Amino acid sequence: MERQVSADKEYYDLIKPIMVAAKFISIWPLERDHSTRAKLFKTCHVLWLFFTIITTCAGIMADLVHNFNDLDELTACALMASAFSLAIIRLIIFTSHQKDMLYVVETMRKDWTCSSYEDRVILKQKCLFAFQIAKYFAIMVTVTIVTFTCIPILEVYALGRERIFPFRGYFFVNQSISPIYECLYVFNVTGGSFSAGTIVGATTFNLVATTHGSAKFAVLRKKLEAISSNDPNADRAMANCIKDHQNAITFADTLERIVNILALGQFVISTGLVCFAGFQITSMMKNKARLMEYSMFLNAAILELFMFSFSGNALIDESDAVGESAYCSHWIGGTFGRSLQIVMMRSKVPSRITAAKFYSMSLESFAQVLSTSFSYIIVLMTANEE
Repeated sequence: MERQVSADKEYYDLIKPIMVAAKFISIWPLERDHSTRAKLFKTCHVLWLFFTIITTCAGIMADLVHNFNDLDELTACALMASAFSLAIIRLIIFTSHQKDMLYVVETMRKDWTCSSYEDRVILKQKCLFAFQIAKYFAIMVTVTIVTFTCIPILEVYALGRERIFPFRGYFFVNQSISPIYECLYVFNVTGGSFSAGTIVGATTFNLVATTHGSAKFAVLRKKLEAISSNDPNADRAMANCIKDHQNAITFADTLERIVNILALGQFVISTGLVCFAGFQITSMMKNKARLMEYSMFLNAAILELFMFSFSGNALIDESDAVGESAYCSHWIGGTFGRSLQIVMMRSKVPSRITAAKFYSMSLESFAQVLSTSFSYIIVLMTANEE
């Protein structure tokens, strides 16, 4: 009983930062026995999120058109427009997959709190790094948003520079006069904060859930390797392994169903994010404040892309290695050889998270996106010089 309470507390302490970030943008699923009031509050929250982010994004798009002939301002607006567009995609996808999200959340909680001590040891080995990097990423994004929020205020009131918004925007009014500027500034910051919330909530959830999926295959591999033909309960153990394999595949397929469209948007838009942020850094060498802003933004964008790729790569590796673990079991002389063959044949098609079935989330695709982004940066730098 004490061990069960300890496991519950350990899991809650680990998942709490991810859960708080996901609840901030209303993508954390409600319990099955949720009240009508909770459902109504969540609906209103989601509508407010959509209104704020979409309105802010529309203002940024208008600002992009307004500064079409200024390459520096154009890329700054394009950077923000890309980030806000991806935020809208995140909200749509996770809001429309609440049933699958609930299955993923309940499965993770059950695996952490109801598994044996040996299984939880493997879960810790595979997942603790993901929880740690998720916390680091949340802190990085928070610091970046605070920096973006504060620097324009300092530039306007301390240095007397032109009044601009932290996340850009043009609203077809004289937005440089008070109190219009202050009101729009608060709204702009609110939209930026919600957009950042989608970055933290969706990305950390995806990282932890996908890493957990790879850990389920790691637990299965350990069980397969422990099967021995000398064990009188070997057939039952083999049957349990097949069931665990099916559950792990179902979990991975559910994640793929949730994330695959988002992964495509993430990889395509991240190419633009890294490109535009990198160009802003090269063009803001004399403006130290803006240089710090976009350096932090670039770091966060690259880390976010890495988190998608790293967890996806781990899922592929662990699910692919199931066949090798099955072969390494002590099967000689046993009666479960046919079952092992089926497991090995199924493992030839590893589970993976894809970008709308076009390509897989892996470290290889991460390298390709960075390579493409830096190529585009060179093109923008050349155009700016001309």
